[in-house]
Amino acid sequence: MKIAGVFLMVALLTGCASLSREQCQRGDWYGIGMTDGQAGEPTNRKDRHDRACSEYGIRINDQQYFDGYNRGLIDYCRIDNAFESGLRGNRYQHVCPPAIDALFERCNRAAYEVYWIKRELDRLENQIDSQEFRLRGTDLSDDYRHQLRRDLRELDRRYDRLRSDLYFSERYLDELRDEVRMHPIP
Repeated sequence: MKIAGVFLMVALLTGCASLSREQCQRGDWYGIGMTDGQAGEPTNRKDRHDRACSEYGIRINDQQYFDGYNRGLIDYCRIDNAFESGLRGNRYQHVCPPAIDALFERCNRAAYEVYWIKRELDRLENQIDSQEFRLRGTDLSDDYRHQLRRDLRELDRRYDRLRSDLYFSERYLDELRDEVRMHPIP
């Protein structure tokens, strides 16, 4: 049992490393920084890289990393990317310049809301399917069958509310996209 616990701990700690030994040895700090910037990662991501590479006795070239990071942010900090990243389930980490930070956050939040509602609808659909499958069982007591039906009605109500929320969230997202297109940031 103790051996299994040790293996689990090693696996968890290894999973936390932000860079592999090979990536640290390769030393493409500009490329790693650019990837982090393009992903909208906060600057403290470099601290995780520092810790990962220090395990192998390797130091990061800060200048190259931040040159790449800043180049990556140029790609990331486009308002249309605020929508795209939110719809992929990524929350904004306030890494863009102050001139667009508030708008980027607003656009990302609206898109993330649509993502979240769709994810919840999928989860509820699975729960509804599961309840309906249970109801098809032939050896259910009347009380249990009654409880399943009650639970199913509640899931259906929640699903309908979320569908309504999705409709309004998607409308708001479309309006926000139109607003951004009509008044582009210089």
